[in-house]
Amino acid sequence: MLDLFVVDAVQGKRIPAIVDTATEQDLAKTQDWQTDWSTPFAAHLPNKVALHRRDDGELLGLMSYELDEGSLAVEIIYIESARHSNANLLHVTGDHKRYLGIAKALLAYGIQISLQAGFDGVLIFKAKTSELMEYYMREFGARPTGSYDPFRLVIWEDAAEQIISEFRRDQNAENE
Repeated sequence: MLDLFVVDAVQGKRIPAIVDTATEQDLAKTQDWQTDWSTPFAAHLPNKVALHRRDDGELLGLMSYELDEGSLAVEIIYIESARHSNANLLHVTGDHKRYLGIAKALLAYGIQISLQAGFDGVLIFKAKTSELMEYYMREFGARPTGSYDPFRLVIWEDAAEQIISEFRRDQNAENE
């Protein structure tokens, strides 16, 4: 069982979080995000899930994924942090993130889905930019899948274990 959380960027404290199926209300809140998840394009994305604060339900991020039986992995189709914590959007305004660890919590959820499907925690996805590619490689141990598309990345079993171990309920109880 996962004990998901994000970190309050100002106070540095853990904020418990939960992943649920994304609702129409969640998607409607994204009109000022980098991607408007209420568009017809986003409507066709599979398995949309939302990361919320557990205490007040604040929307923290969204992710779409699918099981890739051919690659024996969960493919992350799209992942995005809410505007208040999206580095790309905040860079333009000069504001600071409200929460840290949104992508990590969503990836941990994807790893759990991969484990449940018998894919050993393996994730595949595409980075949107070279900066994000470097970030995923540095922070999450992602590796390029080959030279044809350098933005296509994989998180192998060892890196997946590193990520998900931070969110295991028994591990978090020991750290408190």
